Amino acid sequence: MGLLRRLVRARLAARCIRRLRRAGIPGARYDRARFAVRCTLPGDTEPTILPLAPLLGRGRRELDAYLAGVLRTGTVPDVWADAAPRLRPVLRGGAPGAALRRPALPHLSEFVVVDHPETITYVTPDQLATWGVTAEQAFAAARDNLSGAVLRGTPANKPVVVRFVDDGNAYWTSHLLLPGWLDQLAGQVGGRPVAFAPERGTLLVTADDSDLLRGLFAQAEEIYASSARSLTPMAYVSDPDGCTVPYSAPPGHPLHDAVTRAEQILADEEWPE
Repeated sequence: MGLLRRLVRARLAARCIRRLRRAGIPGARYDRARFAVRCTLPGDTEPTILPLAPLLGRGRRELDAYLAGVLRTGTVPDVWADAAPRLRPVLRGGAPGAALRRPALPHLSEFVVVDHPETITYVTPDQLATWGVTAEQAFAAARDNLSGAVLRGTPANKPVVVRFVDDGNAYWTSHLLLPGWLDQLAGQVGGRPVAFAPERGTLLVTADDSDLLRGLFAQAEEIYASSARSLTPMAYVSDPDGCTVPYSAPPGHPLHDAVTRAEQILADEEWPE
């Protein structure tokens, strides 16, 4: 890693630590190897790891909004009946604190959040005890709150790429967690849907036999590398049960190198040496 890049990262960490200290969290420190800040939030006994990669290139407002969510400034309903309609599932490589999670895809987990107008709050196992529900109930309620919306009709011209851009309320990338949802887009893309979720607010879908698929691997990698909210450069399809799984391209397949490269990029980012 070059000196300039190390300096940029160290300065971002210092800004984050200063804001945490002003919020009454004096023990925050920079973990350079993980490019994260480690701290213990009020009321917690275990340290929280705050990944800093999503904040690269962002300004003070984005940093403050990020830390506001970490510090749980959003109001979490104390009663399950009030909380359940506000829950949403999210795909993440990591999240602050001891958040409720379960494996979803390679290097990605499913989390449950409380949706607020300006931010989200991650649900913790302790919060489940307050609500008197199980983890399965929380995950099920969160998924039930997704719109499940799909486009109607067939493409006028083929090949086609459908781009879903999140306005902050749609949670499009989270729809990959819904069994059977991706397959429903076959009519819109003109074939077996292949999806990319390079950053949290963008979902790109095209057909498996589309001439555009190779280019989408490069586009997804570019978005993933440049976004402060990067998610995954990999491609995904539905398995026979309708569950989202990584797109497979065995040796000899025209896209084998592209698939392998995307897999390695995500693995290197989520599990740095």
